[in-house]
Amino acid sequence: MSKLNVAFLWHMHQPCYLIPDSRVFRLPWVRLHGLKDYYDMLSTALKYPEVKVSFNLVPGLLEQLLDYTEDRAADYHFIISQKQASDLTEEERCFVLKDFFMAHWPNMVEPHPRYLALLEKRGRHFHSSGLAKISQRFTDQDILDLMVWFNLCWIDPLHFKEQPELARLKAKGKNFTPEDKDWLLKQQMDILKSIIPAYKKAWGQKAIEISASPFYHPILPLLCDTETARECMPAAPLPERFSYPADAKAQIDNGLDYMEKLFGRRPAGMWPSEGSVSEKTVELIRQAGIKWLATDEQVWEQSQGKAGRNRDNPGEAGLFYRSHLWEQADGARLFFRDQQLSDLIGFTYYGWDGQAAARDLVRRLEKKAESFGSRAGDHIVPVILDGENAWESYPADGQIFLEQLYQQLSRSPKLNCCTFSQYLEQNPEPGTMKKIFPGSWINHDFSIWIGQEEDNRAWNLLLAARQAIERKKDAVDSAVMAEITRELHIAEGSDWCWWYGGNFSSENLEGFDILYRSHLQRIYKLLNVEAPKELFSPISHGKSLDILINQPIDFISPVIDGRVSDFYEWAGSGMYNIKQDGGTMHRGQSLLETVHFGFDQDNLYLRLDPHKKADENEILGLSINLEFQGQPAKTIPVKFNDPENENGVKSVLGKIIEVMIPFTAIGAGPGETISFYVAIAQNGLTVERHPVQSPVILQAPNGEFGSRNWDA
Repeated sequence: MSKLNVAFLWHMHQPCYLIPDSRVFRLPWVRLHGLKDYYDMLSTALKYPEVKVSFNLVPGLLEQLLDYTEDRAADYHFIISQKQASDLTEEERCFVLKDFFMAHWPNMVEPHPRYLALLEKRGRHFHSSGLAKISQRFTDQDILDLMVWFNLCWIDPLHFKEQPELARLKAKGKNFTPEDKDWLLKQQMDILKSIIPAYKKAWGQKAIEISASPFYHPILPLLCDTETARECMPAAPLPERFSYPADAKAQIDNGLDYMEKLFGRRPAGMWPSEGSVSEKTVELIRQAGIKWLATDEQVWEQSQGKAGRNRDNPGEAGLFYRSHLWEQADGARLFFRDQQLSDLIGFTYYGWDGQAAARDLVRRLEKKAESFGSRAGDHIVPVILDGENAWESYPADGQIFLEQLYQQLSRSPKLNCCTFSQYLEQNPEPGTMKKIFPGSWINHDFSIWIGQEEDNRAWNLLLAARQAIERKKDAVDSAVMAEITRELHIAEGSDWCWWYGGNFSSENLEGFDILYRSHLQRIYKLLNVEAPKELFSPISHGKSLDILINQPIDFISPVIDGRVSDFYEWAGSGMYNIKQDGGTMHRGQSLLETVHFGFDQDNLYLRLDPHKKADENEILGLSINLEFQGQPAKTIPVKFNDPENENGVKSVLGKIIEVMIPFTAIGAGPGETISFYVAIAQNGLTVERHPVQSPVILQAPNGEFGSRNWDA
């Protein structure tokens, strides 16, 4: 039997964080993900030469890595880390206390006793206005240890295995010296310097394939024409028309030129930013010499006029799992990611045992191979996802899972892990497409980036700046115009509108908003034109992670009957918004949309709201557990419509899921902290866990709760 081809594409991208006309990055994520993800993802793959994978490297990310390694810029967190703890101002100490716990707490903070103790000393929940008072409790040694741990926890476990001195520093655990910190920061720069040469060498040896995205990661179809969104979002209000296909072409061409400059060769493949395509952009990509590009399976479904596809039907699967050729752009093949398999890695397997997760994925792939029989070699399964942000939720930064995955793939007699170009070298017969539906890998549309009030304001401000450039371009010399064009292209990136609108939340929303407007402001400054006053007011309405979890404001005692009996029974509850807990990644449909929580004097109440398409049979086929994080930890299963629940727990499934849990069942006394996750399992294995980053935390009520919350 011929082997089924499997192509993994790990996408590496970060927004442009450089403050215009400065040498400072506003946020540290390029450096931190450089330490944690870029080198080790390559190194792990290279240990299994039978498994060929592809890496999509965004030119704007590589440019920022070189800014670090060539000493052109550094992030503010690194600059603060270079200072002596005793020399920090009060403002800088508060900054350290606020930002130096930015990590996935369960995997990156809590396993380290000293780091965890510092977190508890600061408090898991605090208000920025109280940081100055909190900082008085921290000695200079506390601050120094915190600075070291923040910079240690973002280094991938692989580096500790390869560098004994790093491992010894980590084992020291506390009472670090200024020399320890300075040495650690130097090691970080050495790690960053190794990344691009390692990828260049591996690509040159044909051990991997490197593809690219347009330079600053724009949504190409919207650059070409924002009216394109009307086909996939007919009811959405859109901004004033922005139509600059020349900008889209420049982002493609400049990105490929930059890749050739760094690596000595041009990529054959492209992941258009966010998998966003339209017929116009596919033609532009083909004209740039790209041989293959990839997007999402839902784009294929919409292009074929299908509402969905039957994954288990060999005939339909045979049409999907191959390269595709749009009949009006001969020469550029299209691949469509398997959303289910990609999302399993991105959002599900982190809660599994690494070996079991790898085995599950390999079995799913082998089952597809068996369904194709002797024709398996004609087909390809693209698995495409974010190559950096998922791993924080995995034990050991995903190393256990990835090692097991590559090992099992290399041993499979039914699977051939290849790059997309290697597959095309076999000259497989492509599927043909009469049209390409415009859309992205998220919801097969552009609703993340356009159509909401904040998004549309951002587009209108971009359009105004673009029009100002057109009016003044003949009066500006070429060197200044090059700077203007760079600022424009950065502002055209997708990341700004990722955070605008109501889709996602972040602790750094204000920073993203300031950065976006700063790039547009600098365009006007370089043009010597007064900037519109709107550019000096925030676009964002100031959402932050606080929007995800709101605390209870009053006692509640709802009827546990699986429905909202009246509006007021949950009116005083807190709420966790799962739909907006996307952060840097987006997943497919979650079972739940929101979790409400509240209490009276005796009981904790939970209300779980399923997504609108979930039916009762789907929910009954799953197990829902409430994982309480106290000492000791307790797991309470949600048993639907079962009056015999243990310890007085009651739960009912109707249009919603309502649960009552006596505080005695949790072991929580008045005023004590309660923290919990909602875990959803299928066949005994966790498929969802909410919240993703850290648990819902609240306090059991004491005698002051009611009066405190109603105090005028």
